[in-house]
Order: sequence, then C-alpha cells, then structure tokens
Amino acid sequence: MRSKTVHVISDSFSLKENKDFSNYNIINIIVKENISLSREILKASKNTDLIVLVNLNNIAATDIKTNIKNINCKLIYCSEDNFEKINKISEMATLTPYVIHGFKNDTNNVLYETIKNIIK
Repeated sequence: MRSKTVHVISDSFSLKENKDFSNYNIINIIVKENISLSREILKASKNTDLIVLVNLNNIAATDIKTNIKNINCKLIYCSEDNFEKINKISEMATLTPYVIHGFKNDTNNVLYETIKNIIK
C-alpha cells in the first residue's frame, strides 16, 4: 500500500503526528495572507491525496475561489470553532465539498478519522 499524502493548510493549526497513521505523509503549512494561501493550495494540489484547510478565519477567500475550482484533489474544511457561536459561516467553508467541526481538543482525532474515511 502506498503512502497517502495530506496537506494541512491553516493560519493557526498543525495536525499532530499519530503513530497509528504511519502510512500517511502529513505536511503542515502555516499561511498568514491570501497570496500565500492561494499559492500553497495550488502547489499542494499537484502532489497530494487530500488538502485540509483548517480555520483560516482571518484570510479572505476572494482569489482562492478560482483556484479551488481548478484543483484536481479532494478538499475539506475544518473549523476548531463552533460556527453557531460565531454566527456566521466562514466563506472558505462554502468553497469545499466537506466541512467538519474539530471541537478544540479533539480536532486532531476528528481530522484523522475524517482523513481515513475520505482517502481510503
């Protein structure tokens, strides 16, 4: 079985290593601005099985909409925050086919289970 590559792109979150998922190559990328996010999504999409976007609350999705539509890989959005408390849904979440809630301390577990189910 070949190793699966997962890119986790966030402005504040890194997926911790999990020894039970040793056949997954997890690449964490921290971005702080729209240009970096757009560039990293395009770059990662060329050599990945899945891109996971986490939080990205302070980054606008303006230029990213076009790039997301043009990539050829699976894509999910995860928020550590409760959308209902924020009273708005991140625009980034509306661009992806999968949206999940990480629930703060359980975000790593939720993401690993989701990754396992999406890229079997």
